[in-house]
Amino acid sequence: MSSANISLSAASPAPAPQQRKRRLVLWIFLAILVAAIFWVLLSPNPFAQVFREFGGEKPDQVVLEKSFSIPPHGFRYYRFSVPEGSKAVSLVGLFTASSATSNGAGPGDAHGQMQAADHGIELVILTEPEFAAWQTGVGANSVYNSGRVSEGKVHADLPPSAADYYAVFSNRFPTANLNNVNATLHLHFNSWVPDWIRHLHGGTWIGWGFRGLIPLTAFVSAS
Repeated sequence: MSSANISLSAASPAPAPQQRKRRLVLWIFLAILVAAIFWVLLSPNPFAQVFREFGGEKPDQVVLEKSFSIPPHGFRYYRFSVPEGSKAVSLVGLFTASSATSNGAGPGDAHGQMQAADHGIELVILTEPEFAAWQTGVGANSVYNSGRVSEGKVHADLPPSAADYYAVFSNRFPTANLNNVNATLHLHFNSWVPDWIRHLHGGTWIGWGFRGLIPLTAFVSAS
């Protein structure tokens, strides 16, 4: 074997450090890419929100966030609209109702048990024509009906078209007390981003991730 061949064989392992460096740079690039994707998905930053909306996501819209009272045999309603072009929209939220009447009767007393049965309200979601029928006492087809409850978790899928709806909190029962209600209702636009990710908006840990990647990238560049 000639001396030239021996020299080539001895020099062949030299590119190994360069290959390791290229692999490390590739992994760092992938890590930055993944962090950027999660930043877009989770960050409350306006620029991230623009990217999400470009991808089809719409932020939840507040329908109702307030406390109010409903007298016996009365009701209270709030009107809201589903925007044009909406395809997968749900009304979601929570509400609680507590009777403002209390005579100090214990739960074991017959009077206390009867009074407890008088607690609660009914939440009904109606279209505009059905709401007009409901007010007259005629049976109406509701999009959602909670039944008479003292608290409820709302999830009502709405038809995929623009329309006006009424969220009706009803205390129209033969036996009823004044009820104090706390209610939170939002229009939720379903999208390609899973709900569990949307609920993580804040992205603090992503910011720390970028802080860690920046010095690491600088270290590789200097190597």
